[in-house]
Amino acid sequence: MRKKKTGLLLFLLVLLLAFPMESLAKTTALSNGVNWRHVYTKVNGKYQSINIMAADLTKRGHSISYHLPMPYYRLNKVSALSNRQMPTGQRQLGAINASFFHFSTREPAYLLVKENKLDNLGAVSNKNTDYMYVPAAFGVKKDGAAMIDRFRLSMTANSKKAAFPITGYNESREQEELILYTRSMKFNNTRTNPYGYEVTVEGLDHPLDPGAKFGEPVTGKVTAIRKYGERSSSVIPKNGFVLSAHGEKTQLLKSLKTGDSVSLTINPEEKWKDSRFMLASGPLLVQKGKVAMTMSTKSPNARARAPRSAVMVDRSGKKVYFVTVDGRQKRSAGMTLMEFAGYLKSLGGYQALNLDGGGSTTMAGRAIGSSKAKVLNIPSDGRERTVSAILEIFQAK
Repeated sequence: MRKKKTGLLLFLLVLLLAFPMESLAKTTALSNGVNWRHVYTKVNGKYQSINIMAADLTKRGHSISYHLPMPYYRLNKVSALSNRQMPTGQRQLGAINASFFHFSTREPAYLLVKENKLDNLGAVSNKNTDYMYVPAAFGVKKDGAAMIDRFRLSMTANSKKAAFPITGYNESREQEELILYTRSMKFNNTRTNPYGYEVTVEGLDHPLDPGAKFGEPVTGKVTAIRKYGERSSSVIPKNGFVLSAHGEKTQLLKSLKTGDSVSLTINPEEKWKDSRFMLASGPLLVQKGKVAMTMSTKSPNARARAPRSAVMVDRSGKKVYFVTVDGRQKRSAGMTLMEFAGYLKSLGGYQALNLDGGGSTTMAGRAIGSSKAKVLNIPSDGRERTVSAILEIFQAK
């Protein structure tokens, strides 16, 4: 009888090791305010390997920001960026891959702003199947609380003759719109149809994208005009921008002539004003504690079972979570975006924002007493993919 019991216990132990449940999740303290937890569990009948890094911003010296590879617009590994030389008195505790990037240019795809200064204006989309159909961002407000929410940028171009309210930026121009195009557009021209009017402004008095500050005008001169009916779209200058109008909006641009000065001013809405940083991504997955995704659930990008990354905050904005799910592996299938949203809600998330996933999904952490950060998940490519930006938790002495 004892042998049978011993055999049964061994059998159960083997099952637990082969198929560990969430109750066996391992939690490791990285500081007095940051914990990393690895969970292996089933979600909708599929086994998933999940990493959760939780940061309590009420703990003294703990902060969150983003970091870009240097020089700008280069890609690098999360581990390499984590193990860079930090400023004196700072220690990075953990990091996650963040921004999507354009494979064609290797540049960040969406808005990046730090201390009111543009690192990247990025692009948006008017297709509900795209990640950035509804502009949303993660950031830290001037009072130190984290926030995930929608954002809207107010943009106005001014000349001595008129003011030009801009309806959108770095997206396809639709009817009755005035669109701004900058170097953040992943193409080198506007790719617009001939049924509009375009003005190119160059020779800016200081850089726009990157370099411009919220609320401060950037001024250049009109160097080219593409009139209605011309089939070749305008080239987007590196030190300038293009204004592209359709319908009645063309009347605004027709007041401009070659050589005229034009100033561009960009402002965030009040809730994002003077924030310490903003990192845009999408879609939103959880809003006010409920699953609420800001892209079509029928999108191939949403329906695919894949590795996923997200950032999440609680209602107070004082607790922030980095979450990754491995995928495309035998031991971890990956999740659809709706499954991911549901799982984040189950963790108690109040607001959650999707980050770049797939082969980019990477989390790194530095154990107490360790001088080197290590990759904590298993990237689906079998190795780390280089990325355009990371979100990081650090502690200042």
